[in-house]
Amino acid sequence: MTHKDYPSMPSSLSEQETLRSVSPSDLSAMLSDGAELALIDVSEEGQFGMGHMLLAVNIPYSVLELQAPTLVPRKNCRVILVDHGGGIAARAARRLQAIGYTDVAVFEGGVAAWEDAGHQLFQGVYVASKAFGEWVEQHFHTPRIRPEELAALLEKQADVRILDPRTVNEHAANHVPRAVSCPSAELVYRFDDIVSSPETLVVVACGGRTRGIIGAQSLINAGVPNRVVALADGNHGWKLAGLALEAGLHEGYELVTDETKRRASQRAKRIRDDHRITQLDQPTLQAWVADSSRTTLLLDVRTAEEYAEGHYNGARHAPGGQLLQATDRWLGTLGARVVLIDTDGTRAAVICHWLRCMNWDAYTFVYEGNAGQAPQPDTAAQALRNAGSKSADEAARVTVQSQAGAMREARHLVFISPQDAALAMRAGAVAVSFDRSADYLQAHPAGSIWANRANLGPVRALLQGKRSLVLFSHDGSAAELAAIDLGESAPDPERQVRIVRGGMQAWKDAGYAVAGADEDALAQEDRIDTLYWMHDRRQGNKDAMRRYLEWEKGLLDQLKRDGYTFSAPGSRQ
Repeated sequence: MTHKDYPSMPSSLSEQETLRSVSPSDLSAMLSDGAELALIDVSEEGQFGMGHMLLAVNIPYSVLELQAPTLVPRKNCRVILVDHGGGIAARAARRLQAIGYTDVAVFEGGVAAWEDAGHQLFQGVYVASKAFGEWVEQHFHTPRIRPEELAALLEKQADVRILDPRTVNEHAANHVPRAVSCPSAELVYRFDDIVSSPETLVVVACGGRTRGIIGAQSLINAGVPNRVVALADGNHGWKLAGLALEAGLHEGYELVTDETKRRASQRAKRIRDDHRITQLDQPTLQAWVADSSRTTLLLDVRTAEEYAEGHYNGARHAPGGQLLQATDRWLGTLGARVVLIDTDGTRAAVICHWLRCMNWDAYTFVYEGNAGQAPQPDTAAQALRNAGSKSADEAARVTVQSQAGAMREARHLVFISPQDAALAMRAGAVAVSFDRSADYLQAHPAGSIWANRANLGPVRALLQGKRSLVLFSHDGSAAELAAIDLGESAPDPERQVRIVRGGMQAWKDAGYAVAGADEDALAQEDRIDTLYWMHDRRQGNKDAMRRYLEWEKGLLDQLKRDGYTFSAPGSRQ
């Protein structure tokens, strides 16, 4: 058994400076004043997805201290916290102050107050990215092909190449017949190795709409000689037309040939020239990174394998297509400078153009050899490679995960080994898992219950009943955060609240029993970290598919009602 000490923190708000609050009118002014702002919704993902502010980034309270330093790296940036009730924003403000954030305020009344003030609330996740895909289609008049027309061409063995711009694992799960995997940031870069004839019809087909539209338009903007179209409504449209998808990974992309690199470089130059994109030199980038008055985010948009071989020091891995699909998983500070990094300028130029259209202050930088190389790959990228992302959501979630060592909190935390945890459980201690509920249902220490840090009432009741707890999460980090909160209300925290060092992984490695559970083992109303909104569209529910597509297509009108627009800065078109 070991202890971990944290610097002391006031145990109640009365012992520290009173939290500042902002009104809807205050926040409206902040959103338009041009200064940096982190607008953070600290609700759990299921709550967030049922209605949130357009530009709010979701950092659930359950993992707040793990993700905040990554998404909002400058500790003196303005931070506004919003919730869906229950005083979570105030709790989150205390925690951020404890780890060094100096300009934190709480939005009065939560998301309900924003709506009452006449503003829009948006359902779903990655709304800005989804709406942007709709804007691209309207602004650039992206051509498309109906599923029935494509199916007829495939039946006739026509000269068609179908490119799937999603992650490799998403592609392998299901895709349009004959499609090949090429994640969207790679489309322009690898195009001539995948499409050998300028006469070939190129169809970009994703799961729904966004990545197909942006992928197709990226190729068109780059000036490839082929006719390029997006598959109307992607896999959803294909299935709604009564057509069958296929599964499996039939082709993987290889090393890019020199001739393909040369052509891709020429196309990237066209994008930079047409859209007046600035490519930074190293002295400028170093000066920006050293500037403590402004946030500069460095994002390497290459593949995970390339990133692992060497990357610019301080750069996070953000595979370009996923970055555009889920900007709020990587970009948490409005008004920050965003620098897109690759080794040749092609992928960075494509992503930079789109981010600038999304109103981000974006630039490109070419990473050459060992100049500024990081001594080791970052652990988030390593975790992503080890896990193999099953979806855009999972890929982004793994990437933003930070290390628990960034925390600074109050009180002693007690850590025990899996062996001691097993002994404690046999003696009557209650095992509690603080993993995501979906992960808990898939696998958890046998006999454990599930809880979420944002709703500790039932667990606190156990403590008041003199029960002792052993806390689990995948690697122990989320359990450590929950222990900080539980320690404030436990009658005897150092005896009653203990964290399993190494978490679920260490428990499994030690050979202890692991169990799974059916979906109905946890009530939906308790699973606040799970978004049930149209979730069954991925399980073949055609009504849910239709509603989802209608939702996507309606986002631009909702943005207009909220007074928000995208633009094409520097475009000569």
